[in-house]
This record gives sequence, C-alpha cells and structure tokens, in this order.
Amino acid sequence: MRKALPIGIQTFSEVRNSSSDFLYVDKTESVHLMCRHKGYYFLSRPRRFGKSMLVSTMAALFEGKRDLFEGLYIEEHWDWGKTYPVIRMDMSGINYQTIQDVQGQLQNMLAQNCRKFEVPVEALTHTGLGPKLGQLIQLISEKYQQQVVILIDEYDKAIQDTLSKEGELAAEAMEELRGFYSVFKPYDEYIRFCFMTGITKFAGMGLFSGANNFDDITLDPDYASIVGFTQYELEHSFGSYFDGVDMEKVKQWYNGYAYLGEKIYNPFDVLLFLKKKNTFANYWWETGTPGFLVKLFEQQNYRPQELGKMELKETRLKQFTLKNLDLVSLLWQSGYLTITGTRQDFLGMTYYQLGVPNLEVQNALNELFFETIVKAPSGDFGIEKGGLALYEKDMEAFEQAIRSMFASIPYENYSKSNIQQFEGYYAAILFTFLSSSGLKVYPEKSIAIGRVDMTIETPDYLYVLEFKVGGEGKALEQIHEKRYYEPYLSDGRKIILIGMDFDAEQKNLGGFEWEELESGLIN
Repeated sequence: MRKALPIGIQTFSEVRNSSSDFLYVDKTESVHLMCRHKGYYFLSRPRRFGKSMLVSTMAALFEGKRDLFEGLYIEEHWDWGKTYPVIRMDMSGINYQTIQDVQGQLQNMLAQNCRKFEVPVEALTHTGLGPKLGQLIQLISEKYQQQVVILIDEYDKAIQDTLSKEGELAAEAMEELRGFYSVFKPYDEYIRFCFMTGITKFAGMGLFSGANNFDDITLDPDYASIVGFTQYELEHSFGSYFDGVDMEKVKQWYNGYAYLGEKIYNPFDVLLFLKKKNTFANYWWETGTPGFLVKLFEQQNYRPQELGKMELKETRLKQFTLKNLDLVSLLWQSGYLTITGTRQDFLGMTYYQLGVPNLEVQNALNELFFETIVKAPSGDFGIEKGGLALYEKDMEAFEQAIRSMFASIPYENYSKSNIQQFEGYYAAILFTFLSSSGLKVYPEKSIAIGRVDMTIETPDYLYVLEFKVGGEGKALEQIHEKRYYEPYLSDGRKIILIGMDFDAEQKNLGGFEWEELESGLIN
C-alpha cells in the first residue's frame, strides 16, 4: 500500500501523526548534527524546497514530541528528558507592500508568541519591536527556567517583496528587520539554539558578524541534502511510486541542485510529478517568479547565453547589499543557477562555476529571458514550431519560424535604442527562442579554430550556425572559411550548416542559407 504524498503540507506533526499515512524522507540525522549543541545557524535555499518542514521538525524535536520521531534516526540519539520553549516566527504570511506591513507582521509574531507562552503583551514594556523581542526571550526563559529555542522561517520575505518597488522601501524593510533580529546577541544567555532560513543573504543585516554570529551552512557539505531529495532517497523511500518511470528523464528535469555535496532534486517538483501521473512540467517555476528578478533582468545587461558558464568569487556569490544587487548571485540563491564546480586561485581565493541545474529551469529561464527581451509573451512566437522544424530538418519551416518570430517583436523595442544593429541582440533572442523549445543549444562554443556562434543538437542532426548583420551572404561563407564544422566530423550525426544574415533596417533575416555537409568532407 502506497503512502500518501505530503503535497502542500509543511507541518511535521501532520506528516508524522499516528493517524496520518504520509510518506516522509528521514532528514533527522542532519537535524541532529546541527541541533545537538548550542548554536546560531542560517540556511539559504530556494522557495518550495522544504525549509518550512525543516523548521517544523526542529520545533517538534525541541518540544520533546518523541512519538513523532518513532523509527527515525534521531529517536535513539536525542535526550528526550529535556524540552525547551520554542519561539517560532514566520515572515512568509503576507505580501509586503508598505513598511507598515513589515511592522505589523513583526508585531503579530510577538503577539502570537505571547499568547503561546501566556505572557501578557503589556509585559513587553520596552520601546521598539527588537527590544520587545529581547524582553520576550528573557521572560519566557525565566518563566520556564530553561533557555529558549528561536526558529525563524523566510526571514527575508519582506525584503524580497519590496525589492521590485520604487523608492527606499526595501532599505526601510531591511532596517526594520535589522533592529528586530539584532537582539539575539545581548540576550545570548537566554538562547539555546537559533535557526533562520531564507532565500537570500544580505550583507549589512548585522546577523552574520559579532559574538553570536550565525553559522551559514548554505554551502556546508554536511548539510547539502538537509532539504531536497537525493537519488538514493528517491529510489529507496518512494517505493513503487517510480515503477516504470524513466528515472534518467526525471533526473534531467528535476535533479541538479548542488551545494558542495550530492546533487539533489527539488522536492516540490518530485511530489507534483508523481501526483500528476508522471507528467513532466514546470511545477516549481509555475509557483511564481520573484518580481525583483524580472526587474533585474531588465536593468542589468546580462546576455542569456552567458548564464550557463558564469564564475563568481566566493564573497560575491554568498552575499550582497541592496545597493549592489547582483543578478547572477540572486539567480543562484533563488535556485535558477547551481554550482557546477569550484577552483582556487594562487592566493587561495575560491571561485564557483555556475550553471543551470536542470531542464525545467533551463526551459523556463530561457522563456523568461525571451519575454524580457522582446517584451511580449513567448506563446505569441511559435517556439514549438522552430524546435520541431530542426528535429525534422525542415529548413523551410525553420526559416519561416525565425522570420515570423522577429516580425512579431513589438516596434517599441527599437524606438529608444539601436540594438538591432548588433549581432549579439539577434544571437540572444535566437538562443532563448531555440532553448525554450527544449533543444540542446550551445552558444559561442570555443573550438581550436575559432568560436562558433551557435551549435544545436538533436538526436539525428548537428547544426552549426553563424550570424552576421548586413553580411550579405558572408555568414555561411565564414563557416567554410573557418572550418567550424571540423570538430564534429566524427560525430556520426548529419551536419547542417546555417548562415543567417540580418538586416538592421528590416529588423529581421535578410538572407538565410544552409547546406548539409557531405559525410567525411575534409578539404
């Protein structure tokens, strides 16, 4: 008998309740490693990755609810004779539009914990929300004669919501939160354990320095899979759910997130995939793209072709300030990029290589880039037709799809710039257009004899593309002159050469030439 899938459930007790029959993947060995000693910990993970369930698990553990942990790793490794008062705060409850929303949520969380521990709100006599929290921590600790545990979920939600707003609202939200969270240091003697989750890590919060600085375990290999599912967990915890499923395809779609440990699956995707009868779709992406990312796409001049091969210094990757928002770092922290490798320079500085984690994110991210560049919904541009034409080597249909796509781009895109004069503009649009169709697209691939503008792979064909603006037939000519096809002659697939010459005045294809390379051709 299959256990029920815990879709949408973020409370540990609901999953582990004796009357429930939900599937649960045991993460308590990692929880034990973190919780066994006094400490302050911070974990960054993308949305819908199981952070709230982790917080709920810790709450049940410190409150001594042993029955919920029956049969799990931690049951035999925890001192159940000790319990602790647990202060929980969740910033994800509302959509923050004003500074009053931020202040109101902080006040609500104080009031909720006052009710929970039967402390009169009037007893919080200090001025300011932060000092009131500190006073509450002390009062609860003294009342129960025990240090308290503090668990904060989505600490940065208010900042995320306000990043895309005009003015200084995000800075005001950060200042409010800084004052609220800064009380942990002076009240350290009353605190047994503190755990904070979020998506982004902002410098200047005052959380990550000082006597009780938070240990950022985001890239600690010991906690790489504390949320998300590993391959082993998928194969051994889900029983018959994956019978008859192409696991390699599941891996391509939903695996690939790496935090210096074993790669993990997005748990939200896995559960929805199984619920929807093994249907592949962009489940995680469809839950919403943060508004600040869309704003940064428009403001920062990153080419989508570059995002699959970025390299950042450790300091730039891990945190940033409101005045220095970095699109690539935000894409990593938000789950749209993942770590594919590391290196150290001669001084010992660590650099991280970044890439797109899986097919779901690749398709959706390219679609978002496409819509950002052309300022119109991608569904209006016949993306599927372009991809299908290359799968079938229907070059007439492919040319027509490209012409139709560029013809559909609103005139307003060109009214305040001359971007149509630059080859990179056409390359960026073609990359996102073709990648969104599910094709394997490799932009600006360096080979021994130069750099190929684009190569595209299908099971039967390998396409070599060159672009020119006002080239008048020179694109295909350059492929031959530079012998861009040469590294692929032993591939076994048929090689198709495509030259695209763009007309800046028409803002579309001026010339389109192609030919199939004869097998074994070497001049």
